[in-house]
Amino acid sequence: MKEQFTEIIKSKDLHDITIDLVEKVLDNEITNEVLKEIPVLKSLVAVKNIYTSYTDKIFIKKTMNVLLELGDLDVDEKDELLAELDETDESGIEKILMAVDRLETIKKCKVYGRLCKLKAKGEILVWDFLRLTKLIQDAYLDDLALITDFKKGDKKEIWEENYVAIIALGLLFQEPSEQMPIERNYQYDDGDPEFKGGEIKFYYRLSDVGETLLTHYHYLFPEELKKTDISDL
Repeated sequence: MKEQFTEIIKSKDLHDITIDLVEKVLDNEITNEVLKEIPVLKSLVAVKNIYTSYTDKIFIKKTMNVLLELGDLDVDEKDELLAELDETDESGIEKILMAVDRLETIKKCKVYGRLCKLKAKGEILVWDFLRLTKLIQDAYLDDLALITDFKKGDKKEIWEENYVAIIALGLLFQEPSEQMPIERNYQYDDGDPEFKGGEIKFYYRLSDVGETLLTHYHYLFPEELKKTDISDL
């Protein structure tokens, strides 16, 4: 399988493949004429013919949704992506396939594909790529929109229950608490306290991975930017 997917990701014809063509391959509806026009589809057909269970077909569809996001990369960028992910125990394509195996929705696959594209273009470091890969796998994606309530470097007092999802994902961290100064209070009435202040405030900041996600959020989730634009009309 890894050989066929390596051929697909490196092919100059990747940008000609659509998800409709992928569906036709999986449903045995692809024609010889289309295979002649887009030869790399033969690699996809080969994978489909070897791995025939329903689970296999779902995995192939998930993987292709990732790879289709890379269609407009040039050969050097694709090679750089795979080379950067290569390790002693697994190749770059194997690492991508293992990541795909833990993505349970097509939406996550598309987001992961865009993340791979950022890595291929040198927009993020390998370390950040791997951390964001794990984040995409573990998160309920809609929760990640909460990250846009914050700015880099700023601390913010929050109602923790509203942000527990991204706190748990390690996108926010709590700064050491601050106690307000205690001052003598002017007592207008007998019931007024003698002193005021002393409240303890808790502030949160974006973690390093939180700041990385915020930087690339609208690239990874372009549909959220469209929602913002529509709401501004």
